[in-house]
Amino acid sequence: MRSKIDLAVLNNIAWCQIICITHGIVGISKKNIWGLHSKAPTFYPEVITSDKRATIEEVKYFIENGKVSSIKDSYANLNLTPLGFDILFEAEWIVHEPILDFEPIQTNWRIITTEKDLKKWNGASELENVIKSELLKQQNVKIFICETKDGISGFIANLSEGVVGISNVFSIGYEEKKLWRDIPKIISKEFPKLSMVGYEHNSSLIVAKSSGWEAIGPLRVWIKLNK
Repeated sequence: MRSKIDLAVLNNIAWCQIICITHGIVGISKKNIWGLHSKAPTFYPEVITSDKRATIEEVKYFIENGKVSSIKDSYANLNLTPLGFDILFEAEWIVHEPILDFEPIQTNWRIITTEKDLKKWNGASELENVIKSELLKQQNVKIFICETKDGISGFIANLSEGVVGISNVFSIGYEEKKLWRDIPKIISKEFPKLSMVGYEHNSSLIVAKSSGWEAIGPLRVWIKLNK
């Protein structure tokens, strides 16, 4: 039986795969690793370990056969320094169980369905060249936006592996703690009875945990050293 971390990792890989497809890039799944032979879209890694049994030798395959500048060590259990990489940041996988009984959230939240709204979302999140309009056609992906007189907030949800992945969370003029409390309510309405997973680090991790999200395990993102 897969653990919560396993489900979060596989969901994240599914999301990265979707992003790559919208950029015309094909991912490759090996036994314990998912990766690319070409450069990944901005902010995305070329290699992600999909199992805690992944080895350095498996990682080296992609380094030797591709253009690897970033690696997501999903279980934070590999030392990639000998391969010329350094830790960019350390984070925690997080989970929130579905909410079965909750009060309705404010009506300003909506799902983006038009390129016009997506352009607005991209401008606020600074992801103009990353999040493509092709995502609007994906049935298992929903892009959420909330606009108020004080600002704009948003996040993306992707359904796979029996869980809903939460990513690209941002807030401008909207209380971050309230945002992290709203997300489970929004998702529990759109995807009833499904757990939510994702990962965060630094201040966003602190806020998520104080808003009811549970940290379930570490991950590391490595970048290639410039020598």
